Amino acid sequence: MSELSHDVLIIGAGPAGLAAALHLKRQHRDLNIAVLEKSARIGAHLLSGALLDPHDLIPLLTPAEIATAPLGPEVTRETLLHLTRHHAIPLPHGWSHRGCRMLALGSFCRWLAGLAERAGVEIYTGFAAQELLWEGERVLGIRTGALGLNGRGEPGPGFEPGLEMRASVTILAEGCRGHLTGELIQKLDLKHGRPPQTHGLGFKELWKIPTDQSDEGVVHTLGWPLAQSQHGGGFLYPVAPGRLAIGWVVGLDYRDPWFDPFVAFQHWKNHPRIRARLAHGQPLAFGARTLVEGGWSCLPRLVCDGGVLIGDAAGFLDAARLKGIGNAIQSGVAAAEGVVAACETGDFSAAGLGGYPERVEASAWMARLKEVRNVRPGFRAGRLPGLLNAAWERFSRGRSPWNWRWSISDRARLREVTPGSAPMTMPEPAPWILDRSTALSLSALRHRHDQPRHLRVQDPERLLNAGRSRFANPETRYCPAGVYEVKFPPEVEQAVSRIRSERCLHCKCCDIKDPLDTIRWTPPEGGSGPDHGAM
Repeated sequence: MSELSHDVLIIGAGPAGLAAALHLKRQHRDLNIAVLEKSARIGAHLLSGALLDPHDLIPLLTPAEIATAPLGPEVTRETLLHLTRHHAIPLPHGWSHRGCRMLALGSFCRWLAGLAERAGVEIYTGFAAQELLWEGERVLGIRTGALGLNGRGEPGPGFEPGLEMRASVTILAEGCRGHLTGELIQKLDLKHGRPPQTHGLGFKELWKIPTDQSDEGVVHTLGWPLAQSQHGGGFLYPVAPGRLAIGWVVGLDYRDPWFDPFVAFQHWKNHPRIRARLAHGQPLAFGARTLVEGGWSCLPRLVCDGGVLIGDAAGFLDAARLKGIGNAIQSGVAAAEGVVAACETGDFSAAGLGGYPERVEASAWMARLKEVRNVRPGFRAGRLPGLLNAAWERFSRGRSPWNWRWSISDRARLREVTPGSAPMTMPEPAPWILDRSTALSLSALRHRHDQPRHLRVQDPERLLNAGRSRFANPETRYCPAGVYEVKFPPEVEQAVSRIRSERCLHCKCCDIKDPLDTIRWTPPEGGSGPDHGAM
């Protein structure tokens, strides 16, 4: 197996990883820095709303660079609506996003990667990091997955063995539910004393709309089609003339086993206020992705010997203010400065890298994340109590003397089926309603057919049978891509399950929500998956 050595290795070419690489290279030009990205091109696996406050770029970029960055329109008008089945009720703004810029995150990160490469950073795309390299409890680097394996895991045509990539410091910037991040946190117990993380599942579509359609500005929604006990909402962003980005997010702490997030998203699009914007449009792209929502209370320890967590891998998303990209960039900058300080002493232990968590703790963005720590957990009691609590937390600027926390994981929240309950049904067909197959056709999915299955079920019989008797096989609903199928063929008495890995959007919802905790998402062959680069 070939081996490469670097001073710093960064896993993930999202905003956090690229910010860390660029800032680190500019602070210490002699460092040999590499960024490893599993998608075929930069930005292909990135999916976000996305709003960015340009002020968050000041620590990273020069004024001239900020002026030329591919940022979209500025938010000048903003509306928050509470939806009922037929009406939309305006609500007071919680936290304003005026002055933020709408953008396609993939395009922005491709531009950022260009800056990093011109500064001397090495960027490798199409390589999936499969596992961490260890020396006791010290991270030494990663091992990439082999290319060209067949479905049985044997070398096929075009086989290339994996690489060992070693570094003094390995920075994990994998985003939500990172494969290596989970390994690191579990092995070193970095979450000791912290509550379990909670997540959301987000959908996004890009639509072509008539250029003469009235511009309502940025619109955020709460309410229907979610029950009072469910948390989530939607957005409409006019990202360019004739282009509208729409999206919808639901908290994965929902309890109803029959709930189907994809179907609920289609119902949201069927609301009179939403469908009026889409009725004469054409869908161009679709994607789905999980996101971290636990905030300050759920953060793990950020460093270990030879290892650093940044961005959504650490869990820095501010779900109350919808600030994820800015916090990811800021964390990457702080990590770079912490690594530079460690280089000066040659100490890459957890103690030597301790300047990074110290910088995070002293930052204004971390103070804001702590300020809203009780907002998301406040919705556990329902939407109305959650909104009242959010208003209080905003008024008090987070000075409440309590810290609300999660006690159980998202998967443990799912209740068992009860007699008389039934699955959700799709809305009537309409031009703005997509079925799963049509949606997948808009996601630019690419999986080599004959490759090892990356969705691994530890106990298939239990998933099929116990999952059916207790939860009615919820994986057939919570997966937005329809990867998991359970059927009763006429000639077979028992149910038959099938896993269609080639449909996987890499959202990782199954790894989070499976109530039996038997499904594991692992990285497929490098370069596989969706391409959200235009979104």
